Amino acid sequence: MVSKAESVITQAVAQKKPSRMDRRRLETRTKLLAATLELMVEKGVEKTTMSDISDAADLGRRTFYNHFSSKEECIIAAAAEHIQKHSINVFTHTAHLEDPALVVATSTQFVLAALAKEPVVRCLVDRPRMLGSALFSAIGEFVQRDMANGIREGRFEPPLVGNSLDNMMKWSLVGLLIEAVDAEMDFKDCLLGYSQAFLMMLGLQSQEARKVSLLAAANLVKTCG
Repeated sequence: MVSKAESVITQAVAQKKPSRMDRRRLETRTKLLAATLELMVEKGVEKTTMSDISDAADLGRRTFYNHFSSKEECIIAAAAEHIQKHSINVFTHTAHLEDPALVVATSTQFVLAALAKEPVVRCLVDRPRMLGSALFSAIGEFVQRDMANGIREGRFEPPLVGNSLDNMMKWSLVGLLIEAVDAEMDFKDCLLGYSQAFLMMLGLQSQEARKVSLLAAANLVKTCG
């Protein structure tokens, strides 16, 4: 039997074989994004320039503009691609779960714990809009899918839907990551509080949201150590 994770990943990669031009364009974009990640972690966002990125990727400025209109756009794309790896990894921890609420709580805690340690996230904490754009680009599709599954199954009945719910999710996540980077605190308690609050945004009562969040935390301890 094909697992949910395998099914989703198979669908994601089952696409038309790219042409030679498409492959070259992808290779160039990959070089630019890799150079951007390395530079922003090494020098910081402010001191990283488009010339730095082009030189590090061994490409010209004109080539840079064929892919990105600005340094900010390139940085967001590089951060998003890197962050998305954690969303893909979370499948191993949620593929066997049937309760949509437990899927959301587990995914939330796993991804947040990973992101709080990411140098690329630390580089963007002083630029919350860029951080928010990168986060939503990387994980928004996964979160929206899990929320939609829960709504369809009747597990979630959020008082807000659409852009309002998306914005609440995005900006509360950005705020939590900034707090995690800037402050000394018990991050485990913070993760529990956030996943509980997120489930309450989706319509769960406080006690139920807390119970599910605690179960997700216990499961992650067993699987991740």
